[in-house]
Amino acid sequence: MDLYFSTIANNYYQKYFWQDIRKESASGGRFMIDLSLKYNPNRFIARDGEWSLPWKQQVPEIYSMPKYDPDFNKSFSEITDQRADQIKELIKKENQYFALMYSGGIDSTLALSSLIKNLNQEELEHITVCANKQSINENPIFWNEFIWNKFKIINSSKVKYDDLIDLGYRPITADEGDCIFGTVFGLEFYQNYDYYLEQVSSESKIRLENLKKEFNTAHYSEYKDVLLLHFKLEDKSKNDYVTVIDPKFAELWYEKTVKNIQTSSVPIHTIHDFFWWQIFNLKYISCAIRSSVFLNDRKHVGDVIKNHVINWYNTEDYQKWSMVNNNNGEKIKSMGSSTYKIAAKKYIYELDKNPWYFYFKLKLPSLGSSVVIHQDLSSLDIDQRPNARFGLDQNYNTLYLKDPTVVDFIKESMTNYLVDW
Repeated sequence: MDLYFSTIANNYYQKYFWQDIRKESASGGRFMIDLSLKYNPNRFIARDGEWSLPWKQQVPEIYSMPKYDPDFNKSFSEITDQRADQIKELIKKENQYFALMYSGGIDSTLALSSLIKNLNQEELEHITVCANKQSINENPIFWNEFIWNKFKIINSSKVKYDDLIDLGYRPITADEGDCIFGTVFGLEFYQNYDYYLEQVSSESKIRLENLKKEFNTAHYSEYKDVLLLHFKLEDKSKNDYVTVIDPKFAELWYEKTVKNIQTSSVPIHTIHDFFWWQIFNLKYISCAIRSSVFLNDRKHVGDVIKNHVINWYNTEDYQKWSMVNNNNGEKIKSMGSSTYKIAAKKYIYELDKNPWYFYFKLKLPSLGSSVVIHQDLSSLDIDQRPNARFGLDQNYNTLYLKDPTVVDFIKESMTNYLVDW
């Protein structure tokens, strides 16, 4: 069986399942389950470079990585305006209606800002905003000035993708914004850097202290001592669902990432590149597909992905821009969390002129995760709910953990999967 998507999760529904599987797994299988304890859920699927998994993994063509172009020179603003023009064309030529999944965060605020900037009033009537209280609290000024009494609003806590499609909308999601800007995986590393330095040798501390200002120039391998501390997996054996954690986990995760980098077609040099690549390459498919899988109970996932959902950032130009703008201050300046996604914040500021949002807005947990957690599941059997969904086969059919065929497939795959990097 080939897969398009897979999930190993450390949540209340799956944790016992995976720890039982771990007891019978080979070295690679145990590592994959440990990875879900460090980064929950584990949905790391490579689009480029060598990256083995316990099962055969295909990359859906719609989410394939474009060829690296070192001479790509379109600006972020230019690409963002063009994205709104594409929505405009769908309105003009096909009379389509859209539901923008709005969180108040930088990615969805960027998408809505672009639509407001580039669509006329008649065209904006084709845009409905899906939001909830969290959306308002995350960006109240923008809400009051640009959304309230200007757009039709749907409570995102009460509808899922299948509901929106039945209402005649195409959902627009900004779920891939983190993949384009990338450095979200590095924010905690930057914030804890000084703490990590207290745990290394005196000699290493001096060298790493000097490297603190070279995140956008020094090779990522220079930071290996600190990266291993950052990737260290805490021993949680006191919790009854955790068995044994491999003490070499951090080294294994670092080496697996490095092998992928060294076999990829995109140059990766700095620590900014390193963390960007982990999400741009390894989490892109997860970010693109997750809402179609977990916020959709009635529609075939393949139909939703191919014919309905629009991933705002899933364009060739956004990806090419992302590949050549890691170390020039377009995504983050030095190690400052408040400058993360600075290109998007500049674009938003051109519309809202809100200095607080521009200077102080930080990355917060996504609204999508909140909606998934709190969605109404009363109409579904426990074994059909989102936490029971393991993945997608190559025909986009949903795979469930209670399906005996799926269970046998997982057991056989994990039992035979060895560390091969």
